[in-house]
Amino acid sequence: MNRWVLGLALLGMTVFASQGAVAQPEGQPLYNVFSLSSEASAEIDNDLMTATLVVQQEDKDAALLANKVNAAMSWAVNVLRPYSTLDTKTRDYQTYPRYDTSQSRRLIGWRATQTLQIQTDDFEAAGKAIQKLQEKLQVQGIQLSTKPDTRAAASDELINDALTAFKERARLVQRNLGATSFKILDVTIQTDQGGVPRYESRAQLSEAVRSYATVEPTIEAGTSRVSVQVFGRVQLD
Repeated sequence: MNRWVLGLALLGMTVFASQGAVAQPEGQPLYNVFSLSSEASAEIDNDLMTATLVVQQEDKDAALLANKVNAAMSWAVNVLRPYSTLDTKTRDYQTYPRYDTSQSRRLIGWRATQTLQIQTDDFEAAGKAIQKLQEKLQVQGIQLSTKPDTRAAASDELINDALTAFKERARLVQRNLGATSFKILDVTIQTDQGGVPRYESRAQLSEAVRSYATVEPTIEAGTSRVSVQVFGRVQLD
């Protein structure tokens, strides 16, 4: 169940024309036109985790190095097989030459990396899986966000709230200026999903600590902010 913290705010009210006129595209002037804006925002629970882990190995022989990385990644894939709620994929196999520090820059070996990505809404299962994977893989990072469907549903509700707030502000202007009614001329709706938060976890240990212990990450889902802004013009009668 999403936790909603809803806020509505008037961003600004600017008079486009009170005594003068605003021309329409057809050339007909418009009088008593005001520009208004409103906003609705909510904090919604993060329900999607994307964890990235990496295998990194070094060897003088490139073929042996590839075998090491493949063996570690095969082990990781087998570890994850019992976790049916985790969506996993291997990505980005890369090999780099290693040189000594002398002026001759002599080739002394190779370094290879490959990443493993886990995506799920089952945070508990992900934490247990990551703990096991740390025996041979390193955690690069964990991102917590909201699913696209969750964001879309939140935006739909906020659009309704922001439009309601916009009309309430229009009525406020109408009453304050003694007009009998108002007409909405145009409206622009903008949604702001915000960035994807990146969370540090206890899984991201220093190299020294990781060499001796594996720790199940502490994962707090947190929330993401979704907001909708409405900008438009009204005409008072």
